Amino acid sequence: MSRFIALFFYILSIVAVKAQSHKPNAYVLDTVVLNKLTTPINFKAYHTITLKDSLNQTSSLVDLMSENSPVFIKEYGKGMLASIDLRSTGPSHTQIVWNGIPINSILNGQTDLNTVNPNNFDQIFIKKGGSSVSFGSGAIGGVVILNDHLEFNDYFQLNNTIKVGSFETAQNSLSILKSTPNWFVKSHIFLQKSKNNYPYPGYSIINENGAYKGMDLALILGRQMNLHNQVYIKSKWNKLDRETSRTLYLPQNAKLLTENSRLLSGWQYQKNNFSSQTDVAYLYESYDYYFNKNRDSLSQSYSQTYVLKNISAWQFPKQKKLTIGNELTYQKALGDHISKHHRQNYALFGIWSQNIKRFNYQIKLRQDINPDVSIPLTGAVELSFQMTQKHHLRFNTSRNYRLPTFNDLYWSPGGNPNLKPEDSYTIETGYDLKLKNTTGHLTAYYINSQNLIKWVPANGQFWQPQNFESVIYKGIELSAEQKILISPKFKVAIQTAWTYQTAINSQTNKNIPFTPQWLGQNNIQLTYNHWLLKYHYRYQGKIFTTTSNTNVLPAYHLHNVSLGYHINEHFNIQANINNLLNTYYETVPTRPQPGRYYEFILNFKI
Repeated sequence: MSRFIALFFYILSIVAVKAQSHKPNAYVLDTVVLNKLTTPINFKAYHTITLKDSLNQTSSLVDLMSENSPVFIKEYGKGMLASIDLRSTGPSHTQIVWNGIPINSILNGQTDLNTVNPNNFDQIFIKKGGSSVSFGSGAIGGVVILNDHLEFNDYFQLNNTIKVGSFETAQNSLSILKSTPNWFVKSHIFLQKSKNNYPYPGYSIINENGAYKGMDLALILGRQMNLHNQVYIKSKWNKLDRETSRTLYLPQNAKLLTENSRLLSGWQYQKNNFSSQTDVAYLYESYDYYFNKNRDSLSQSYSQTYVLKNISAWQFPKQKKLTIGNELTYQKALGDHISKHHRQNYALFGIWSQNIKRFNYQIKLRQDINPDVSIPLTGAVELSFQMTQKHHLRFNTSRNYRLPTFNDLYWSPGGNPNLKPEDSYTIETGYDLKLKNTTGHLTAYYINSQNLIKWVPANGQFWQPQNFESVIYKGIELSAEQKILISPKFKVAIQTAWTYQTAINSQTNKNIPFTPQWLGQNNIQLTYNHWLLKYHYRYQGKIFTTTSNTNVLPAYHLHNVSLGYHINEHFNIQANINNLLNTYYETVPTRPQPGRYYEFILNFKI
């Protein structure tokens, strides 16, 4: 039945395109509008964080997020497994979205941030708050969106960034882009290698067995067929070979080999007041865990995901807009602890929006059809009011969900095929201030999550996931930015962002482990002539590491300094001192992060 419904809506979408094709008054394809179809969100009801500070100057998504937003990132040592946690909801409740396609692992529900190289993306931003209507399972705390854009003009770009640093770390990022009025080609390669043998501050121990090496390849092809049609292929491949760092007390000799392949082919159409985008995507992930890096004994698992997706939008008079999307997903996985399983899911969602003078509203609904599990109807209501040019109010409420992962369902021993989807309700309100050189944002939120999945001991023999946990999340987020022009050559930019959040288990009234209450950061950037000096401060409050709240990771303060020089329009150099005060800190117990370390960056572009 679900396949019949899917086929019906895809035929309906194609018919709608054909029905629009005879209308007169054609105009040039607007790639910006069509790219927005990839992520169908009207941001007026949210405060989003654009990750800036030149994407070409960083080699790690972990570093980019840490420097530009107060979010909690859990990392098992520098360069090791890393995951993001938005609004204390957990890594599996934060969806990573690549060109409109969710890429969180179907095995564990997370994305390892150190397998995602940020350098080749045109746009990276964080959108906090429930987003299941647009992106499906897992988008409860928020989403991290990674976008590639196509622009058809006559230009050529080459960008090469070389970074060397402490612990014998070396990285090379090269991007080449060629665009004409009809063709777009962009390729990117990223190589990295490090011994990663940093000393633990205050201990006579180094980070043994922490070396890593990896390669990223990306290729984007686009063709402007005519004024109304555009086709494209976007691909990304990553392979990372990492030893697994020792803990503070135990040495390690294992390693993890991961591989990720992503391929997307799409067609965009636009004419008059109608636009449509159809994408076909393929995702592949594999994990090879070697218990001893010098032996062949290993544990393996892999998964494949196929996605067929269409989003169509109609613009009506009086600034009314209807967006309809439908998505068919097929997933399968196999591993040493998971026998071969598969699942399919069909989703239909609609968005109705309207601008009424200074007021904007959106109503969203989504229904997923899955033969294996009953998924609730999800939806959202989003309101935005521009009081004056300086003052803006926003409000949104939504229902969101997360499907059990393949590990939750089928892990042997312990998997539970009777698990229900997690269910969540969010209410959020905010205020934005915009002055000539100053902006400010204040957001308060409340999240009530039910049927959360938790692994607990079963029969004293193994662990098994169960739906029983209920959690209340609350928080306040405050950020501000100011730009000061002292003279035409001397500029100052100041940015601050702080978050207070709680995550309380409704049954025990205890804090959920690994949810810091306080997160904060400050950035001060001075630009004088060709020189740039940047100071970054980061604070993370204490973290409970047990459900009883008896064990704690202490709070920490980090200070980083960067000095850059713009030689000419083609060359830039930059030196970084990270963890200036050589602070000892952990985000995972007994897995210290580096003390003071250095980086030197050379960037060449034409």
